[in-house]
Amino acid sequence: MKKTIISMILAACALQSCNLDLIPENTVTYTNAFTTENELRTMTASIHYYTNIYIKDNQTLFAAGAKADTTQGDNDIRRWNPNAITSAANDWKTLYDIIFMSNMLIDNIHRTENLPADRYNYHSGQAQFAMGLSYFLLAQRYGSAIITENSETIKMYGNSTQIEVLDAAIKHAEEAFTLLPTIEKMTDLDGRSTTNRQYASKGTCAALLAHIYAWKGSVIQLYGLEGNANECYQKSIDYTNQLTTGKAGNYQLMESPEALCEAFSSPSTVNPEIIFSMTFDKARDKYTVSPNMPGVAYTGWPVDKTKTMGNIVSETSYLLKKETTDRMYPDEDDLRRNAFFYKYDEEHVVDETPYAIFHKFRNGVYDENSGSEFGIEYRTLDSDYNYWRLADLILLRAECLVKLGKDQEAIADLNKIRERANAQPYPAAQDTEGLQKAIFRERERELIGETDGRYFDVIRNNYIKTELIGKFQTLTKADIKNGALFLPIPTSAILDSDGQKINTKIRQHAYWIPYM
Repeated sequence: MKKTIISMILAACALQSCNLDLIPENTVTYTNAFTTENELRTMTASIHYYTNIYIKDNQTLFAAGAKADTTQGDNDIRRWNPNAITSAANDWKTLYDIIFMSNMLIDNIHRTENLPADRYNYHSGQAQFAMGLSYFLLAQRYGSAIITENSETIKMYGNSTQIEVLDAAIKHAEEAFTLLPTIEKMTDLDGRSTTNRQYASKGTCAALLAHIYAWKGSVIQLYGLEGNANECYQKSIDYTNQLTTGKAGNYQLMESPEALCEAFSSPSTVNPEIIFSMTFDKARDKYTVSPNMPGVAYTGWPVDKTKTMGNIVSETSYLLKKETTDRMYPDEDDLRRNAFFYKYDEEHVVDETPYAIFHKFRNGVYDENSGSEFGIEYRTLDSDYNYWRLADLILLRAECLVKLGKDQEAIADLNKIRERANAQPYPAAQDTEGLQKAIFRERERELIGETDGRYFDVIRNNYIKTELIGKFQTLTKADIKNGALFLPIPTSAILDSDGQKINTKIRQHAYWIPYM
């Protein structure tokens, strides 16, 4: 039965999410697939699996916003060259796969016989969180997107506005927040106690809602959209308060940047700072790689023991020069310099250029290779993708507080992260651009090479002209209003492989039409 259900899911996802206007499998088959919790578990496991492998697919916007001096092959994207963006592999199909499966579970969970209330809440909560997260990412990445009604309604969908998509994300995330327990009371697919941060819990939902509301308030201001930005910022603060007071789970900052990196480098260790992560199952097969896309991009030698320092320029996707990190971390007592970078006080010079060697994640996965001079072959980082952690949310709260004019509370949050790093409290000598910019810089220091979020930090704070390069610096207000900061709506949602229209209701962003 398990193989039958998975095959059915994959077939339906391939149909529904590609153009959102095709007939799914027979509903009776779906109905029959939800009679026992074992079958329900298969669906929930599929939602977890798809979330794990697809949420990280954000290479274009990650590249556009990443803090880096040199990159391998992403320069046109970083300069927002329209031809590079429209030809990049940006498709929302995978997010709609997650939405379709989540809808299918929610539409049919009532058919599961003798399902206890706590197990109903668990499975339904996982699906609601996955939908909330997917709609949030659609809004961030594409702006306007499609909101599907359920897993059964067959119709031609048009775009919903960014605010409507964000409201859909909020609806599902709030439902999940209500349904799910804190991490201390979480169970796994079999109902056993678990500390796995990949499973959604009340804390995961609080972090999602804090990010949604912070984004919603910011785009209301940036685009002049209808809505109350200040109410959104306060909602974001309120949900972060749930995390810092223990109401949504017991999360704690690690005692030092070094302890944080040691925990990052030992995925089996419970890290109390992590709120949501995508687990790396390195034993799944010999080809599987870490879902930690940012960490993989920034990491090379010495984590890759088959390389030498001389390989870093040709083998590492994203590199920072030492002069850049000296500006980023001007306080010589900042413990992040030696925790986040390898032997920071020693010179690492290649082709007469000193570099800072990223070292947040210290261990690699190696496979035997008798043909290699080392007898081994480097496969990937031994690292989960730690998507949200408590320091991220504390700094996000500081950002919202300063936007509300609550500077002293914002400073307290900013200094909480600086204190952990042994850095000078605000205001320090480097804080010459104001409090809001200081918080942005602190997020840059704290989260470097760890998430795909710097692009979104730039947009939320409207630092587009100063923090992004290339065409970003010449965008007009009209360009931004017409969708220049979003990815183009995927062609596969509008045209079939022969170039024929399959959906006449979906509209491309006006900015991208001349380049499509």
